[in-house]
Amino acid sequence: MARIEHIRRRAAQGVVEAVMTEPEKGASFKELEQQGWTSKASGYAAWLGGITSGAADPLLDATHVTRGTRLLDVASGPGYGAARATARGATAIGIDFAPSMVEHARRHFPQTQFAEGDAENLAFDDGSFNAVICAFGLLHMAEPDRAIAEAFRVLGAGGHYAFTVWSTPDRHEFFELVLGAIREHGRLDVPLPPAPSLFRFSDPVESRKVLASTGFDAITVTEIPLVWRCASAQDAVEVIYKSTVRTAMLLEQQTAEERQRIHQAIMDGATRFRQGGGYAMAFPAVLVAGHKS
Repeated sequence: MARIEHIRRRAAQGVVEAVMTEPEKGASFKELEQQGWTSKASGYAAWLGGITSGAADPLLDATHVTRGTRLLDVASGPGYGAARATARGATAIGIDFAPSMVEHARRHFPQTQFAEGDAENLAFDDGSFNAVICAFGLLHMAEPDRAIAEAFRVLGAGGHYAFTVWSTPDRHEFFELVLGAIREHGRLDVPLPPAPSLFRFSDPVESRKVLASTGFDAITVTEIPLVWRCASAQDAVEVIYKSTVRTAMLLEQQTAEERQRIHQAIMDGATRFRQGGGYAMAFPAVLVAGHKS
């Protein structure tokens, strides 16, 4: 997958131009995700972090995090969930497989513990925590069912688990815009490594089934009405390359001509979300929670 190193604007034409490098051959989905997030830690925090941080308190509420709770934040990214748990008086640790994400979290939230770790092979004893959360991390895992099973293992009896994923494109204005532009002007069936469906856990039936089969009970599924606000239509393209991995890979695999048409379609489509002096798009998330008896 050719990796986009940076985006520069052709001001005269208002077209976003991507500069490509040689692809890394033979890398797995998990390896590409890890490489991508390692290179995009600061970009993620600056762009999508303003949205995903909005899921931190709902996740903590769903897992009943209060003073004294022992919490594990899996795929902690910039550290929002674990940091908010610390502010509530919990003993929290955040883990992420991208070293630069861990460094970013440590730098911005020095009162909270962060470490490198693999969600699919947690380095903690059985029953170590009262609560486990995972904000948008399952989308980036090669074996999300294994990560859910690991969360169940490290929870003690009476513990709570919750994760968030993005809602399906029919409810999510940004994904509807981007995927619609790719479908119309490029290809969705590009050669990427095998990976789980991006919207698998957006389906309440599927999420309930997986959590129940793992051993969780009292399962709930709710939606968090998040909104992304940006300054320009071009931002709707730049955010893809600066703070996503899987969607960026999808665009990178288009031809230069397809990519240019997709970029333009996204910017043209974004104009319908103009609001005040900027733009606002619905960016809802699905929150799934379960209890370990």
